[in-house]
Amino acid sequence: MRLPPGTRDWLPAELRRKRAVEAELRAVFERWAYSEVQTPSFERFDALEAGLGDEVANRLFLFSDKSGTQIALRPEMTTPVARLVATRMRDAVLPIRLSYVAAAYRYEDPQEGRMREMTQAGLELIGPESLDADAESLFTAVEALGALGLGDALFDINHAAIVDGVLAGLELDARDMADVKRLISGRNIVELRDRLRGTGNPASVDAIVALAMTRGRDDVLATARRLCHTDAGLAGIERLRSILARAKTLGFGERINVDFSLLRDISYYTGFIFEGFAGEVGFTLCGGGRYDSLLPRFGFEAGAVGWSLLVERLLIALERRHSTRFGAAPAIDVLVSGSDIVAARERAAGRIVRIDFDRRTESELIEEARAGHIPRVVIARDGSVREVDVHW
Repeated sequence: MRLPPGTRDWLPAELRRKRAVEAELRAVFERWAYSEVQTPSFERFDALEAGLGDEVANRLFLFSDKSGTQIALRPEMTTPVARLVATRMRDAVLPIRLSYVAAAYRYEDPQEGRMREMTQAGLELIGPESLDADAESLFTAVEALGALGLGDALFDINHAAIVDGVLAGLELDARDMADVKRLISGRNIVELRDRLRGTGNPASVDAIVALAMTRGRDDVLATARRLCHTDAGLAGIERLRSILARAKTLGFGERINVDFSLLRDISYYTGFIFEGFAGEVGFTLCGGGRYDSLLPRFGFEAGAVGWSLLVERLLIALERRHSTRFGAAPAIDVLVSGSDIVAARERAAGRIVRIDFDRRTESELIEEARAGHIPRVVIARDGSVREVDVHW
């Protein structure tokens, strides 16, 4: 019998590995003082619609309940967390640090790293609009991937105001601006050059096209500064420069690059944005940024920054690296034959117990224990209990 597209079963060894990765992520979140929350798997469509960007809103699983209310499976966790903060945590002292590991659902075209049912893990920092908050969001992501054995993961960063400031020197209306950003995000250099032809000085157009296709650090920020026409864009450049400097002091500055084609959902993010990736896979491992316009849509005036990842994508990356660190089966402590009471006593002592159903002979039980690296056998027969230490 076939499963619905974009879903999968998890066999015992696979699920152990997944749970181990989730546990490691939770440990990182806790070390940074983020508290885990949980929201319903489905919400009212109007609540989700208020917060989602265009890209995600078009991929909802929608249905109506028996009262006729339109319901949607949550496609991500940031919007439900924003709704939670705005309705249940209005009186909490800012900043609020929240994390999650939860299922999410999107109507995707299923392919490697892109499922319709997925597990999203991440965190949200509610309140501050500062450089410190942006840096914390990025640094938690760097540490989380490092804790999973991806300590060489690379990160691209950008700031939404910089591209706006650079494009402000051209003759573009709002619709043209959105089209050009889409081309920049897609790294469509040929169409981008054609689209910008005649909108400004040819030398400036060439410089903007080159800038949009270049990764770097202080060098590309210096170029952007020469092309930027807005105070907000210049402030964004300085914010990225500061983040790069702080990352360098922590020892991972060489793994972070500025990429002006990184725009993510332009209708959603309002400032600093980033993505993390590894060479083994052709998709991003994590991503996020600042979304100060989201919480006010729920009537709560506060800034916010955060990021998320898909656990399934991490598992693919770890598998490509042949990582065996996560998901080993728990070692069995004792093999018990012939007594429910003895087995219960061993479990009460915190031991992992395998029960023999067939009442095999002592030699057969010892042979099984050796094969399974079980250090003890306990045999109950005719009112007596015999323990055997097993060596292999």
